Amino acid sequence: MIRNYLIIALRNFQRQKLFALLNMFGLALGLASAILIFLYISDELLYDTMHPYYNNTYRVGCVFTNTEGQEFDNTVAPGYWIKQLKDTRTEIEQAVRIDYIGYPTSFHHKATDKIILTEEVRWAEPGFDKVLLFDLLKGNREKMFQDYNSLVVSETGARKLFGDADPIGQTVTVKHTWATDGKEIDVVVTGVYRDYPSNSHFKPHYIINVNALRSVRENFDAYMEGTTFRNSEFFECYIVVKPSADVKPIEEALQGWSNEMARSDSAFVAGGWKLRPFLAKLSAIHFDQKTLWENGIRGDKKYLAIFSSVAFLILLIACINYMNLATARSARRAKEVGLRKSLGSKRREIAWQFFSESVLMTLGSLVIAIILVIIFLQPFNQLAHKSFTLASLLNPYMLLVVLGVVIFMSLVSGSYPALYLSAFKPVEMLKGKMVKGIGAELFRKGLVTVQYAVSLVLIISTFIVVRQMEHMQNTKLNEQGSQLLSIRYGGTAPQDKFAAFKQAVLQDKDIEHVTMANHLPRLNYFGWIGTTLKFPELNDKDLQWNQLNVEFDFAKTYQLEFIAGRDFDVNNPADSGAMILNEAAVKVLDQPIEKIIGATVAEVNNDNNGIARSYKVIGIVKDFPFRSMHQAIEPLVLNPHVHFIDRIAYIKLPTGHFQEKIQSIEKKWREIFPGVGFDYWFVSDEFNRMYLAESRVSSLAKSFAILAILITALGVFGLASYTAEQKTKEVGIRKVLGAAVRQVVGMFVWGFLKILLIAALIAIPLAYFLADNWLADFAYRSAISPVVFIISLVGLMVITLLTVSYETWKAARANPVKSLRSE
Repeated sequence: MIRNYLIIALRNFQRQKLFALLNMFGLALGLASAILIFLYISDELLYDTMHPYYNNTYRVGCVFTNTEGQEFDNTVAPGYWIKQLKDTRTEIEQAVRIDYIGYPTSFHHKATDKIILTEEVRWAEPGFDKVLLFDLLKGNREKMFQDYNSLVVSETGARKLFGDADPIGQTVTVKHTWATDGKEIDVVVTGVYRDYPSNSHFKPHYIINVNALRSVRENFDAYMEGTTFRNSEFFECYIVVKPSADVKPIEEALQGWSNEMARSDSAFVAGGWKLRPFLAKLSAIHFDQKTLWENGIRGDKKYLAIFSSVAFLILLIACINYMNLATARSARRAKEVGLRKSLGSKRREIAWQFFSESVLMTLGSLVIAIILVIIFLQPFNQLAHKSFTLASLLNPYMLLVVLGVVIFMSLVSGSYPALYLSAFKPVEMLKGKMVKGIGAELFRKGLVTVQYAVSLVLIISTFIVVRQMEHMQNTKLNEQGSQLLSIRYGGTAPQDKFAAFKQAVLQDKDIEHVTMANHLPRLNYFGWIGTTLKFPELNDKDLQWNQLNVEFDFAKTYQLEFIAGRDFDVNNPADSGAMILNEAAVKVLDQPIEKIIGATVAEVNNDNNGIARSYKVIGIVKDFPFRSMHQAIEPLVLNPHVHFIDRIAYIKLPTGHFQEKIQSIEKKWREIFPGVGFDYWFVSDEFNRMYLAESRVSSLAKSFAILAILITALGVFGLASYTAEQKTKEVGIRKVLGAAVRQVVGMFVWGFLKILLIAALIAIPLAYFLADNWLADFAYRSAISPVVFIISLVGLMVITLLTVSYETWKAARANPVKSLRSE
């Protein structure tokens, strides 16, 4: 019987090649989209689960609380705590300290004079590989950290530093402003390890034995295990506890040691600070919405729910397509059903026949879908910022997901055609009459209404997400972000040579602006760079405000808008004692602008319990976002004295010939700063990094909205085909009675426009509600314009007209004699 079903199914596919292809392609698009979305979701849900004891591994963090009750979460903890845990707690099976010190580390391979600057570095104590994933490809695992001055590199790290040469045994000179105190340390490469997967929070390209710091740290033991906050280093601390161990007693023990350290630190006590340790489970830290454990990357289950919904909706409209296209061809199968029933076939057997066709169609679609996934996997990686390979599709989780999706699509897409077609009455079918129930007609139109509504919601939502992304990207700092070259300066190059470098760069007549300021924009994990100020002539409050340390020509380079006063003047030495405020600062002062301009600003030096320096306010600039637009713009001052370490050189390049200009700048850099690495990026790159999650949503939304439109167009084509087939004789009668072709076409088109308008009544309020909720997370949001809804509706209307035009025109041009011959 099954063999018979398959033969009949294959014959039907061969007889109706176009519709079989449309059916299969529509299902394949839905299936491929779902596979890619679920691949992304599974990757996020499996974050950090590749580590050997992820279920029992915890990160130690701590929360600092000041006298005003403000809390500051930290993902690091004193190394002393790990020593105490190892010595006193029997629940602890493994514990390791890993130091991550901000700012790039310089790696100089003197044999080839290759210098790179990178922040993808960790200083780890031996034994880290027993707690975290570590897949060593070259070298001896037991001996790799036997010598203090040892370094292991990832595959990517090895290529960056050594090219195709064998890294093992190579000597590299390492230097870091703080870690090595600016001194050079020679380390030897003892191993090469496989790159960490993208869904691991721990993925450095260079891991150095922390004992290498013994040669540059006077008191290395205090650095590792100091008993006061002032002389102890704070590490990324990992502990592995025994299965089912209660971590609450461990947190209580940590609190006890924290209190001991606080009591022995007079400055900590005098400042009124409090510290509370906490443990965070390794498998949960990616979705921790309070503490940012990985630089710039945080998972959000809300977005996973959105993507899951999108996958479900795309699958649904793909299944609806199959239903409509299958029933659209019902007239071709009617006599077959009638004949089989008259020969004794039961409805159940006929239903199984059509259902088996659906399963076969879905399996064929799966083959096409896998081909599509393979073709679009790399573009999808770029959109989603992932590193999936074909092997990712073969993990057991994904195989179960694909199996579930195939079963779901077979059941949903095959159920209605099987029940509908198997219900045909044999006498009517053999007489050539079609089943024309009002309920069945309404059901089919309802399915297309759902398709339209889903597509419209996706289109409108995509427009709003894209508008918000443009709103965030087109801020004052990023207006010319693609032209503003940022060069790492602080901690690498000497400040006293910056003037010479600036002058050398400005010799290029195409370059007008070179300046220096803090690292912009301020990403979420950057430290606070504020200051405490007083305005003695205006009030007596201590004000903790954000501060940017800038060169005199910073405002000109970024084209900041002044609403009062003036900019710094390089020819006016007195301006070294001047300050510029933003509008938010003016609002807090609550004084007339005329009174603020010229007011004295006293910088409070908390270390000396007194006033450090005085300034005069010379200008007010219009507010500009210097942090994420999820946060409100706070009071800000521009201080004309560059930061002691957080210094980035900014060069505004002319449009075009970027690589040529960068090569010229790098050549001048190497002449003025021999032995110093040249690390650069564009300001726009940092804005992209800051809005990584939103950019991911925007890119994926655009892709899947296009897919939804394409699948819906196939569904509309199916309904148009079905309608034309059902109304063959009606069209013939109308034409005999004198109806013009345009009138017949209008009749068909109006039927579809009614469905679209009904869908719009559902989709527009729903899309507005969803968009409004999503935008609520932003302090500064783009307006939800009616134009978005109009463009989306008109666009879908045009797609509908183009889709139905072929079938309606063909039906309208048909010879009425042929249409009515059987009557």
